[in-house]
Amino acid sequence: MGPVGPNGGARAGGGRLLPVLLPLLVTTPVSPPADTAIAIVDVRLLPMDGSPARDGQSVLVEGDRIVWVGPTGSLPAPPGTVLVRGEGRTLMPGLVDMHVHLDRGDLDTYLAHGVTTVRNMWGFPDVREMIREIESGETAGPTIFTVSSGLDGTPPKWPLTQLVMDPAAADSVVEEQWRAGYRTLKVYQDLRPAAYDSIVAAAGRRGMDLVGHVPHRVGLDRALAAGQRSLEHLSGYVGVLSRSDSRGPAAWTGIHDERLPAAVAATAEAGAWVCPTLAIVSRMGRDLPTGRREAFRVNRRRVVKALHEGGVRLLVGTDSGIDVVDPGASMLAELEEFEAAGIPAIDALRIATADAAEFLGSKGEFGVVAAGARADLLLLDEDPSRRLGTLATPAGVMVRGRWFLEPLASPRRARPREDLTPRGAVPPARASIAGGAPGR
Repeated sequence: MGPVGPNGGARAGGGRLLPVLLPLLVTTPVSPPADTAIAIVDVRLLPMDGSPARDGQSVLVEGDRIVWVGPTGSLPAPPGTVLVRGEGRTLMPGLVDMHVHLDRGDLDTYLAHGVTTVRNMWGFPDVREMIREIESGETAGPTIFTVSSGLDGTPPKWPLTQLVMDPAAADSVVEEQWRAGYRTLKVYQDLRPAAYDSIVAAAGRRGMDLVGHVPHRVGLDRALAAGQRSLEHLSGYVGVLSRSDSRGPAAWTGIHDERLPAAVAATAEAGAWVCPTLAIVSRMGRDLPTGRREAFRVNRRRVVKALHEGGVRLLVGTDSGIDVVDPGASMLAELEEFEAAGIPAIDALRIATADAAEFLGSKGEFGVVAAGARADLLLLDEDPSRRLGTLATPAGVMVRGRWFLEPLASPRRARPREDLTPRGAVPPARASIAGGAPGR
């Protein structure tokens, strides 16, 4: 969801160790030359690659890549390496917010909160320019994957909505999105079944993915059968589970528990991923009476837990950028919602890193701390799998091998946004509006 705002985004082994030593951590922005290696030493590592957390580790970064990970005593640092002392802090991959509505003014805010990759969920012309600027290093920002603007039926709700009321017009609308460089289509809530089916067919002919809402008239079963790749906001499930004919938060105040196992099994069998956006929807239900508000939140969490336990792949997304939750900062609230739903924090963190990269067709490229992966890293005062709240105040944020939020000497201290590393110091990204698997 999300209107387009004035800035284009959404609005209502070996080797001799000769390091350059930095205090833990430095007090001026770290912008070494692109060919200078950086070693982050003596950290607790959360690799998110399936291996367990481990202490006494170091990571060597050259250019935009992690080139070595291992015990600190074996660090193969080349001459001139910049050495950053972790002193037991935790190092993990940068976070991936899988449902945002980008605004140019928010790009550095995502980075300041450790979000190094985003999936933009409503395409608009300036997003391609943002991607170009980030790729070239002109602008600091997260790596961007983007979907098209929404394909919907009447009434139109947001700017740039692609209306498809006549099924015969679907092919031309989909072709227009293809020619604009999009490789993933977003479907929205008021598409009629015949138009939806025609969009599915047109997308299939071009090898395009479908993501987005489950339109009210289409329903969960039809969307799963069509191969819709991600389902946003738990849309579709409310139509199956709700005990009322209401829409919005009120529809979640009473659900048919006996229907949940079949819905979970169908989703798992279809291979669809689910991005529930729990925190923002919870906020949208704040005007419900107290008892009904609690039932609404608990029921949505129960569905997410059942999906997780039933083998359905989840995504962490905030729906930030529509003036309800804060860009970047809302990732913590969403992760805490996953934990409140009964999903262990370490699982939620994996979903927000390695699993997101897998969904985006980039398994191992980011979302892990491993040799060969892109150096998008968070340095934290505590282990977030033990206390998620430590994500609120990163000790350091590295994006594509360069510090954006630099490590500082004092724990829990954040550098003000105006003092962050200059935008031009951030090296190129590797994302494209027309690139590979679900381009976002």
